Amino acid sequence: MHLLDEGFEPPEACVQWCSARAYPLHVLDDGVQVDLNWWNHHLRDSKHEIVLHGRDLDGRVVNRGTAIVQRNDLRLDSELFDADHNGLGLLFLCAAWRSAHRSRRATRRLPDVFDAYTPKDPLRKIKLILDHCATSRTLPPASSSNWSGWPDTPGVGVSLLAVYLWAVGVTREGIRAQMIDQHGVSTLIHEGWLEEPSVSGFTLRRYDRYQELLRTWSIQARTHPELIEMWLVQRWNARVQEARSGARAEPTLF
Repeated sequence: MHLLDEGFEPPEACVQWCSARAYPLHVLDDGVQVDLNWWNHHLRDSKHEIVLHGRDLDGRVVNRGTAIVQRNDLRLDSELFDADHNGLGLLFLCAAWRSAHRSRRATRRLPDVFDAYTPKDPLRKIKLILDHCATSRTLPPASSSNWSGWPDTPGVGVSLLAVYLWAVGVTREGIRAQMIDQHGVSTLIHEGWLEEPSVSGFTLRRYDRYQELLRTWSIQARTHPELIEMWLVQRWNARVQEARSGARAEPTLF
């Protein structure tokens, strides 16, 4: 554990909130409403052979209109995308889920994953990295010119890449990769974490420190790192809502 994180324990509100929630229901069933028309239109326009799907209120798989995508759907064998490359299909499904999540800080944007330096096969770089992550469940080493430690993933920022890493079960130092959201990191900073506040500027080393903290807190709270991360995100939104409304915001235990 990082020296500056020693003695930095989860707030009691976090422990109570996590203890009142179940992993299958509150993590895996965490669903959003995705505008499939928008995503599939932009995927076609960008010449991707990918179609995203979702579920209607009756649970049927659909590929148009507004449909539900759950966190448990973010996996390589998901029935919620058809793609010529499973890694790319999953990446865009992750992007759609994340951008539609009302609690998370993200905009609806089609990631531009084309590599301008290899016009003959502009998707080769991103496909190789996604495949490496999925098959070995590790991150490929970064190039010597990449100071951040992250592999070069065109058009894919830290937050989206972390969603994909969680979906395929990548591990770092024995820890499963966890999602990272600006709202969640902002809560950590507010609670006293001594780190840089901008997620977009996170190096891989800083991300590893973040992951170690989530794991430590989850052990102390006897819960899952995913629930700790969710509390951090929800706590930020509750604070904003409380500031706007002048009353304690739901959900409780904040």
